[in-house]
Amino acid sequence: MYSLFVDTHDKDIIIALFKDGEVLESSIKTSERHHSDYTMPMLKSVLNNNNLTVRDLNEILVVNGPGSFTGVRIGVTIAKTLAYTLDIPIKTITSLECLAISSNIQEKKISIIRDVKGVFCSLFDENNNMLASPFYKSNSVFDEYVETNGIKPEAIIEYIPYNLEKIYSRLQNMEPTNAHEVKPIYIKEIEALKDDKAS
Repeated sequence: MYSLFVDTHDKDIIIALFKDGEVLESSIKTSERHHSDYTMPMLKSVLNNNNLTVRDLNEILVVNGPGSFTGVRIGVTIAKTLAYTLDIPIKTITSLECLAISSNIQEKKISIIRDVKGVFCSLFDENNNMLASPFYKSNSVFDEYVETNGIKPEAIIEYIPYNLEKIYSRLQNMEPTNAHEVKPIYIKEIEALKDDKAS
């Protein structure tokens, strides 16, 4: 079975091709504002390098945010279009889940994406199960939140390389989503729902 992984939520565009759970090839390109220029050529290159076309794909795996409006929208749109036109399953995972799963921390942890004023984050248990949907905390309130929840400094996860095999394994335990129902999670959307009270 061939699975295509797409992640454009941040400045690193990640395209990976799996065969029966093993990474055949992965491609990473750093792009500040030109995701639309690079994503499809990267996808085509990964398939061509393995003598495949999109019609050989059996499922689509996509990171649906939180991320920048333009970045995450590009990856999700490509993934939805492929899943719908090829009539194959699509599964979603958040960028915060990818960070938690990729870590080697086997205790309560929190994944974060920073901005100048605070963090977008989600809390996970020792088995990387999400305990809270992504939310926003200002820097001062985040420090209190970490202390209240007994999170050790080393259990705050950001900017680590993805472990694609672990992410794939987690996705195999998730149910596919209807392509029409896959929605991007935008950082600005979370910020608009800021709640600096206990959560």
